[in-house]
Amino acid sequence: MYLFSIEGGDGSGKGLAAEIVSEILQSEFCFTSVESTAEPRRDHALGRLAIDSVRKQTLTPEEEAGLFAADRLDHSHGWILPRLHEGKAVVSGRNIHSSLVYQGIVGGIGLEKAAQMNSAALIPDLCIWVDCDPKIALERIRSGTLRGMSNKEEYFETSDFQIRIREGYRQLLSGELEMPVPFDMGAVVGPVSNEGTHNQLRTQLKEVIRGFLHSRPNPINVQTEQVDQFRIRKIVRESKNQSRLSDIGLENAKRKTDWLDGKKPWKILKEAQDS
Repeated sequence: MYLFSIEGGDGSGKGLAAEIVSEILQSEFCFTSVESTAEPRRDHALGRLAIDSVRKQTLTPEEEAGLFAADRLDHSHGWILPRLHEGKAVVSGRNIHSSLVYQGIVGGIGLEKAAQMNSAALIPDLCIWVDCDPKIALERIRSGTLRGMSNKEEYFETSDFQIRIREGYRQLLSGELEMPVPFDMGAVVGPVSNEGTHNQLRTQLKEVIRGFLHSRPNPINVQTEQVDQFRIRKIVRESKNQSRLSDIGLENAKRKTDWLDGKKPWKILKEAQDS
């Protein structure tokens, strides 16, 4: 039902934050189904094209932005939206705000152009901005563990670039720059500092999620009626397939056609009253 995005520069700890958010939604706020994803998609052809465009640096900024937008649109409507309709929460490591910062601000094509190219994409209900000192981020990126896990070097090469990306996020997500339409509809919280311990990060994330959910926001990308209809249909399907209450050894009542023993319901009630 809700789309949560985790944003920030490379090495800021988005992956860890996404894991924590997914865990918090299930353990603290009773979301029965939470699914995680990330952009660009490394397991999809469109996502790999976008990643390769950054690595090879043979395309114009507009062409590069177009590849990221194509991956996002396919991801939005082919993978994320069906899950939102099912009432699930989706946590995405990176989403539209990455393109607004990386291609729109730092890449130089402009916020309006980047937003226009992504105008059909889903809008995160809540964008969580994770931040840390560029020196710490660069150390994480250059560490063997992080590099081996996610191949971060295609994005992050210099501390100067890291500083520019961080400043881009600050300008956009702090409100210094106006969020372009239609992505101004979503909520933004942060910066959530990730320079301390795991528990400190978790505490901050729990607080921002609590604040968002306690405001009882309407989902942006789906209608609550659609979600309710899906859930009702699911219950009906499951009840039709249920032939036996196995826990107590009882058969489904509709299968016992003789439970009235041929008597009218009113007669059974009268006999019960007279006895």
